[in-house]
Amino acid sequence: MSASASRFLYPLVNVSGIPFTGRCFRIVELESFLKVKTPELLFDLGPKVSKYGQRFSPPGNHCGLYVSTELMTADSEFADGKTAWLAGDCAKHVTFDMEVKLQSVLDLTDVSVRRALKVTKAEVQSAWLGFAELNNGAWPPTWSLGHAAYSSGRFDGILYPSTKSANGICLLIFTESLIAGETHVVIHHQDGSVWERMP
Repeated sequence: MSASASRFLYPLVNVSGIPFTGRCFRIVELESFLKVKTPELLFDLGPKVSKYGQRFSPPGNHCGLYVSTELMTADSEFADGKTAWLAGDCAKHVTFDMEVKLQSVLDLTDVSVRRALKVTKAEVQSAWLGFAELNNGAWPPTWSLGHAAYSSGRFDGILYPSTKSANGICLLIFTESLIAGETHVVIHHQDGSVWERMP
């Protein structure tokens, strides 16, 4: 763990999580989708233990599934601000519609929560890829916050403002923290039947 991760350990004690229940979306390239093992689809869509990590997921730290709370936001996240989905380029990507139920989410869209953690919206949305390489191995603020939230054992996800959609909201689900009977992520077929469920 980077020394900078301790920045959020104490402030998080005074922050409560909120429940989250709703539909979420994730768009992936068709080529990537065809490579995954269908029985482990939810796991394979997550960052797993990757070389570069993700916004709130330091390399080798924790698994998670990054989704958006609206389809348009998912499109912006996938297309990096371009509207591939609206352009009808459906043959090259797959859209997943998920039912999500979480007990305790750290809500970084709430300014009072960010104030309590002494973190700015700009830091939450700041660039993370390549940060460590440019700063002698130091973690970006989002890695420190994500690690602290996950390690606390008090949160099963993080809500945060999208960097690609002006009013969009994204959600990181700590897939390893899901508890059967209390929390879940369900992917549906187009006919509404369950495709896969976690846990």
